[in-house]
Amino acid sequence: MEQQLPQLQITRSCNAKPESVYDLLADLRTHTEWAGARQSREFRLTSLDAPPGPATVGTSFSSTGTIPMSRRHWSDRSTVTVADRPERFEFTTQAMAGEGKAMTAVYTHSYEISPAAGGSRVTYRMRQLSITNPILRLGPAMGWMTWLMMPMFAGRGLRNLLALAEQSTSRIVVAGSPKFTQEV
Repeated sequence: MEQQLPQLQITRSCNAKPESVYDLLADLRTHTEWAGARQSREFRLTSLDAPPGPATVGTSFSSTGTIPMSRRHWSDRSTVTVADRPERFEFTTQAMAGEGKAMTAVYTHSYEISPAAGGSRVTYRMRQLSITNPILRLGPAMGWMTWLMMPMFAGRGLRNLLALAEQSTSRIVVAGSPKFTQEV
């Protein structure tokens, strides 16, 4: 019997239009804000290297981040696989955590955005496609317990994304660095 790998699905609504949500996802530099600076210290992006402008299918980017309850960090390389404005944005990530005999894993991150009364309804899905050399809490016994905590971390990131999209109605401009300024 083939082992079923974990997956996560979270759906939230916001007052921003689907185009606003999508545009933040496609501007990869914004990820360091909603999934980094606004995220928890334990689980967040710490850097992201991506080309400027909206990401399209085939756009590749790399990032680093922190892992909860560990002194370890992760690094990854991602490629956009779906960029269908304003309905769907998806990328596949090849991640590595640790040193020496590092853990490696492949994930897909999918955002489905649909119009809803007064704004948008966004469904985020993360699927683990493979894993090798899992760190203890991601191994067979502890792995499912860790995935029980993932909605908390991923849910915070999704809430941050949607809050930032709602703010974009006031016209948020991404400056040269990944910090945001608001036009009046």
